Amino acid sequence: ESPYVMLKKNHEQFTGNDKYEGYCVELAAEIAKHVGYHYILKIVADGKYGARDPETMMWNGMVGELVYG
Repeated sequence: ESPYVMLKKNHEQFTGNDKYEGYCVELAAEIAKHVGYHYILKIVADGKYGARDPETMMWNGMVGELVYG
């Protein structure tokens, strides 16, 4: 979500993490540079941040992908 993570207007011209811009994109890149790890940004299939379903107790969105892989 703007301004945290956004696809660049010309994102078709880029690949990988270079397709994205925003505060969280810059923060992740800076942390990775100092810690020495590699990562890939992607948009989750359901496009949600993550909420827990009160009936199933399952997470969706980014949180679900982190919890369940």
